[in-house]
Amino acid sequence: MSALKYFIEQNARRLMIDEFLAKELNSAGYGGVEIRKMPMRTEVIIHASRPGVVIGRRGSKIRELTEILESDYQIANVQLEVSEIENPWLNAQVMSSRLARQLERGVRFRRMAYWILRRVMRAGAIGCEIIVKGKLSSRRARYQKFTQGTIAKTGEPADLFVDEADDTAILKPGAIGIKVRIMKPDSKLPGVIHVKKPKYKPPQEVVLVAPASESDITDEEEIVEASMEGITDIEELRELEELDGLELVDEEKDEDKKETVAKSPPKTVEPEITDDDSDKTDSEIEESTLKELEELDELDIVDGEED
Repeated sequence: MSALKYFIEQNARRLMIDEFLAKELNSAGYGGVEIRKMPMRTEVIIHASRPGVVIGRRGSKIRELTEILESDYQIANVQLEVSEIENPWLNAQVMSSRLARQLERGVRFRRMAYWILRRVMRAGAIGCEIIVKGKLSSRRARYQKFTQGTIAKTGEPADLFVDEADDTAILKPGAIGIKVRIMKPDSKLPGVIHVKKPKYKPPQEVVLVAPASESDITDEEEIVEASMEGITDIEELRELEELDGLELVDEEKDEDKKETVAKSPPKTVEPEITDDDSDKTDSEIEESTLKELEELDELDIVDGEED
């Protein structure tokens, strides 16, 4: 068997299984099937909005489906699994099946189509399109289209981001075909600019300035003293004290005085001249000094004799 023929047979069998499950699980909200070929078994994953209906009471329905897949569709070692659809309103297969079942119950197609359209857009879809074809209100067949939002019809965006499904409603006038297209919320169309929302920034609170406490004042004084300790230049001290209104001890003058005293020679002590001696002449002064010397000599002699 050639590779081309093999893949054609596999895809044809997958479509037959999909149609069979859509009929059997119509009331369970059937949303599609995945078939995975494993080395020891074949996994068949059924997506449904109501997985309890697919499983059945005590697993009776799922055992029945497993036997049919093995016997009628020649799938060996089938392992059937059921996956619940997170958001059925964004699944085109579920929506088309729901619309078909409601039409079979007698609900008007316009009312049901608009209701599904609003629910799909409310779920977050970018766009939705519903087409209903058949004998809707007269003997002649026609079609009615209901659209909202944006739907990609051609190209790669249509294949990647658009979910499309068909279903059929059997009525007395005849069969009515239903097609549903849903544009997924996470789709990014080319050429469309997505602007991010700005981050929320809380408003800044206004902080009132509190009066300075005693501890703050003492801290400031300690900081000033610490800064004064590092200053050794006298000019800086002068500038700081002039700003603070403090008295400056002129250390330079004291140092200059000490240097001048050290350098000046010792002075000779001269005899003091009293006011009485100022009026006497030189001869009189010499006579008076001689008399004083004689008196001192006499006193020395007397003192020596007494000893």
